[in-house]
Amino acid sequence: MKRLLIVICAFLLMISTVNAEGKVKVYMFEAGECPYCEAEMEYLQSLEGYNKTFEVIRKELYVDHVEWKEGKDYELGKKVAETFEFAGYEDASYLSTPFIVISDVYAVAGYNTELESVINAVAEEGDKDAVSCIAADKDDCIRLDVNITASAKNALSVTNSKSGVVLAILGALGFVGAIIYVFKGKK
Repeated sequence: MKRLLIVICAFLLMISTVNAEGKVKVYMFEAGECPYCEAEMEYLQSLEGYNKTFEVIRKELYVDHVEWKEGKDYELGKKVAETFEFAGYEDASYLSTPFIVISDVYAVAGYNTELESVINAVAEEGDKDAVSCIAADKDDCIRLDVNITASAKNALSVTNSKSGVVLAILGALGFVGAIIYVFKGKK
């Protein structure tokens, strides 16, 4: 029984340290010399996980922020925004910059300095990389039952992660195992 308890504890420790493979991709569709895009990039670079747990992939939505000429990634940005809009993400838009997309859970046009919790939640859950999925014309790139753009930070901070459920179940099993061990030892 003692071995079982040790194995359960070791397994719990192992699971708690496992992270998703690779870095989270934070897509920033931007316009050249856009001051909000520059500020967003500075904010993202200031986060602890920058280039460790996440990377920023910059896409040229517009050549500049004055004349709004379509950039080399305009069609992709439009397609991504329209896909998210169709899924119910009201703030997904290719009409203003920066347009930020994180996995399949966040797509918002506009400067935001509260993305760290979204990035961390995606790092824990695993990045679905909806942009690459949409670019490859695949289906099911976005979970239609999840609309968290209105308050992504709050919704993701109370994430119903599968790993959290697994940890809770394993923790409960470990607790029960410890109780059984203690009571068997008293006999």
